[in-house]
Formats: sequence, C-alpha cells, structure tokens
Amino acid sequence: MSEIRMGLVGSGGMAWRRARNFQEIPYSKVTSIAARNPETGRALANEMKCHLHSDWRSLIDDEEIDAVVICTHNALHGEIVIKALENNLHVFTEYPIARYQNEIKKIRQLTKKSSPILRAAHSETVSLEHQALKDQIEGMGDLVASNFLRLTPNRGTRPEVLFNLKLSGPPALFFIYHIYPMIDLFGPAIWVESHANYRNLRKNGSYDCFFNTLTVGFAEAGIAQWTWAGGIEIKSARQFEHIVLSKGTLTYERENWTFSNRETVKDLKTPIMENETLEAQFVREILEENDLWREDLETALHATEIGIAAEGSATKGSRLILPL
Repeated sequence: MSEIRMGLVGSGGMAWRRARNFQEIPYSKVTSIAARNPETGRALANEMKCHLHSDWRSLIDDEEIDAVVICTHNALHGEIVIKALENNLHVFTEYPIARYQNEIKKIRQLTKKSSPILRAAHSETVSLEHQALKDQIEGMGDLVASNFLRLTPNRGTRPEVLFNLKLSGPPALFFIYHIYPMIDLFGPAIWVESHANYRNLRKNGSYDCFFNTLTVGFAEAGIAQWTWAGGIEIKSARQFEHIVLSKGTLTYERENWTFSNRETVKDLKTPIMENETLEAQFVREILEENDLWREDLETALHATEIGIAAEGSATKGSRLILPL
C-alpha cells in the first residue's frame, strides 16, 4: 500500500487535531471528511483539500478510502466502528469504542480472527510513563486497592454535548481514559458497583453537574475506586491518585508517580525519549500488517464494558457481575 487514504468523521476540535496529525505522517493522507456541521466541516475539508460528505454513512461507503478516523459524539462510535469493519476498513476511534454492550459483542465478533485494524485512542499504548509504571508494579506484589478522585468546576468546551447522557454517556464512559490504565495494569474486573447523581437532569439527557462513584473488583486481587465530580462549586480542578499494593504504594502528584514503603520514598524515572504518536502507531501497524493491536483492543473493550456496567449499576442500585 503506497498511501493510506483516511476518511475522518467529525469536524470539532479533536477532528482538526487528528486530521492535521495524520496529514503530516508519511504514507497517510486525509481524503474525505464527514460532518453534520456544514460550516466547520467545509473549513476542515478546505484545509485538507479533500471531499466533504454530509453523512458518515456515505463516507464509509466511499471506495476511495482505506481507513476511518472517528471523532464524533460518543453515542455514534460503536455504530460507525461496526459499519467500517463490515466494509473492511481500518478504524481509529476516539474513546469510548462503543456505547452499548450489544455493540461490544458485535465488535468482538468482527475482530475475532482476520480483520482490519481497530485502534482506540488510549495514549497508554505509546506512553513511556505508563510502561515505567507497569515495570514498577511487576515487583510490588498484589493489588490491595487503588483510588482515583477528580473534582472540577469545568463543564468542557461543549457542555451541551459532554454533560448529556444521550450523547456522551455517563462519566464512566467519557472518563474511560481513567479506567483503561487500571485494566491494563491489573487485568479484567469481575464485578462493578456505581452510584450517580445528576443535578437538573432533563428529558433530553442534559444536566448541570454530576457526582459519580465507581468501584470494581479484579479477578486476580484487589479493588479500584473512582470518584468524579464535574461542574461543582470548587475554585480549580483537583485530582488525586493512589495505588496500594502489598509491597508498597504509588502516588501520582505534580505530574509524577512516586513509590513509597515504610523505608523509602522515590520518584519513578521515565526514559527521556519522545513517544510515538497514536496516529503514527496506527499508520505503522497498517503498513506492517501486524496483530499487536489485538491485546490493546481487548483492554479497551473491557474498560468500555465497565463504563456501561457502571451506568446499569447506578440505575439498578446494585452490584453487577461481569461479563454482562
């Protein structure tokens, strides 16, 4: 394949970023854009000097593309992924990879054996910091518990989309990038328990602020807990993260991981090297025709299952056993 022709769905900020990044990579070219917004869609298509579709389905059916890049509402991710795979197209999608459990089941079926590449945009797959964390954890015994807390007054650049259950799903899905690393570190979960509160939740799915908690139990050992609160009364965003293992504790603060036990405290050292970009990784894997993406895909799918189960648990008011 001399050139990988990319069709991109979306025309928001992330779509612009992905389009520019893919356009700069050798053997990669954005040749089609699909956007609901004619103004931003036309502007992006003009910059890329490519064709503009008004509907993602017509882009998927375009015989002049080899891969699809999905940068639209979370609610559409799974549907577009499935249609693209069925059309034998490689797929790069923003997270979450799907919105519903039946979509995850179908994606697993489509990627079970030989299939085009499917990559979700989780940065841990190219992060040297995450690899250093994995290496450190290997010698620290069993997981006891991890705890993550994020408090923020912000509602995102487009709160009408982010703070909308129908468009973006619950926080456990749009904050899935907090869940994915723990699944990659400690393996699959066997149960999920969640509680949710949305202030001024409306019939169209929008709300003003939220408070969500999520706890999972891992098959191997230990639990992980996440607490997210957004749009709340606080001066500035605060975030805390701890991982307690049988032989020590890891704490994330000031953009750095610290290891401690009863005798010592030390910073984790990350190699001073430039990470490969997610876009470059995707292009390289297409050119090399390798299967290294499959393990990362299963991690992404399981993290998404947890986000979906969190929504179900909060609705039912009870713990859910995985798989769903």
